[in-house]
Amino acid sequence: MKNILICCFVCLYSSLVVAHETNEAFFVITQKENTIEIKAGFPWTMRNALIAYNPSLENTASKKDFEHTFIEYIKANLILKNKSGELLQFQNYKELENNDHSNQNSYLIVFSGSDLFEVTNTIMFNVYDNQVNYNKLAISSKTYKTSKAINHFNVNQKMPSGNWYFLLLIIPFIFLGNRFYQKNNDHGMNS
Repeated sequence: MKNILICCFVCLYSSLVVAHETNEAFFVITQKENTIEIKAGFPWTMRNALIAYNPSLENTASKKDFEHTFIEYIKANLILKNKSGELLQFQNYKELENNDHSNQNSYLIVFSGSDLFEVTNTIMFNVYDNQVNYNKLAISSKTYKTSKAINHFNVNQKMPSGNWYFLLLIIPFIFLGNRFYQKNNDHGMNS
């Protein structure tokens, strides 16, 4: 009986633990007044991507070297443009708490500028051929995937309005109301 309870506990616990794929990264993009803030969640294999980008990191233990390479890597692989096609400049980053996910690294990455239109996200493509980056826009909650096949997307700035559906529903009522009004006026004049 004890072994069955232990087995049940292990099965229950393992189903509650969320494992992140090593070839997936998650980004939440928020447009502020003069900045674009990106909350990024990288798997532990991001370190491998940095070493592949800068092989000299393999022989160093310096945190500064990793930080400098991280900045250069972000600048080269996370490219934001506005509607005019101008690059939005990397401003800074800070490490965020991992919320008990020891296999994930979380960062807040900030770009200066506004009017975000195009995002190219090739982070970790240098390590995995099947890398997928999930880019969620905070304003619309729409998620765009980037992969080696499609490494960029355009942000639809204008939210499509569903009001035209109502217009289609109202037009028949306006037409019928107008016909009824004309019929009553014609009938009233003949009396």
